[in-house]
Amino acid sequence: MNEKQYLSHFLNGQELKNNSLIISPTGSGKTHFIFNNLIEEGHYLYLCDNENLKTVIEENERAFSNRKEILGFDNYSVNVMCYKEFGSQVRYHNNFVKEFDMIICDEIHNLVDYQTFNDDTDLSHAIKELFKEYNDTKIVYFTATPHYLELLKEDHSELSQTLNIIDFSNNKEIRRYINRREAYINNLSQVQFQLDEYKQSFEYAGMKCLIFTREIRAMRELEKMCKSRDLKSICIWSRNNQVIEMDLEQLRVRDYLLKNGTLLEPYNVLIINRALETGINITDKDMNLAIINTTNLTQQIQARGRIRHDIDLLVVRTKDQKLPEVKIELDGKYMNVELTKEQMEEIIADLNLKDIRSKYITVTSFRNVLSKNGYRVKQKRKTENYVKTTYYIISE
Repeated sequence: MNEKQYLSHFLNGQELKNNSLIISPTGSGKTHFIFNNLIEEGHYLYLCDNENLKTVIEENERAFSNRKEILGFDNYSVNVMCYKEFGSQVRYHNNFVKEFDMIICDEIHNLVDYQTFNDDTDLSHAIKELFKEYNDTKIVYFTATPHYLELLKEDHSELSQTLNIIDFSNNKEIRRYINRREAYINNLSQVQFQLDEYKQSFEYAGMKCLIFTREIRAMRELEKMCKSRDLKSICIWSRNNQVIEMDLEQLRVRDYLLKNGTLLEPYNVLIINRALETGINITDKDMNLAIINTTNLTQQIQARGRIRHDIDLLVVRTKDQKLPEVKIELDGKYMNVELTKEQMEEIIADLNLKDIRSKYITVTSFRNVLSKNGYRVKQKRKTENYVKTTYYIISE
């Protein structure tokens, strides 16, 4: 098997045209290419989608921002901004783009996604200016997930002529992160079965897990789920969230993660939302399980890409109505006794077995789950006082 190559192998020495869109899978070495091959001499503007990625990029020696200065002179410098900050600049400064030799637009899909979701004026101005053609300023865009750009092209047909697309997404020779196994959930409650499956790996092998979900409410629910299993979890969201602010411990773990790429002890489960969907690079070799609680393919790819190595298992949410495979172990008190339908429903509730609509599954569906887990279920009907009642007897 041929050794996979990084992005720089394919693009180094190639003169990129203006308005080039580079589609490259996570793990292909995009940031290395940008700072070691693309940036040479001149004045550069690096645009990113959130504060976390901005913090990471600011670590580069010749990078500066509104919160970090650089001293002395060199043959190049990189001004780092988030898209919203850039949109605010161009809104009142018509010639701002012309101050740079090149503008690098990282995670460009999120500019379109965030603007669509929030209808943000600054982001609208950013889109307007960044998809123009300039004579003296070259613009290069990067993404692993071009879905939202395709939506933008539907509303702006001229982009089909403007964008020069270089697509490595189906290139079998380029490096990318591999998931050794993949599994599915269709409800947040089903995360518990994946955590239970890896119980011994958490306890005896030091395994860690990344969980992505969009809402802080769901993050808190996952935190309780982990606590009930003696797992040490911590939630990290946006530092700019002033409605629900992170405490000092969360900030400490966040800062360490951004700087070192590893999850601080004693934590073994990291729960994030879209604020960290991009911008963090988790190099922690013990993080071998990723659970992505969203059906959005772009968010699935980006969240999985935060772990910068191959992993044992990727679990993603699916819209499929079929209940995904789950592993259960029944309490002995339910074995070889007559159970009514109501008692079976109580077991379903205790196991928190829900379908895609967040409703508890039916007794019929539960019997299928039991069968797949090595249990036998017999049905028995009794008539008492002229009333027929169905009983279920579970055995191994």
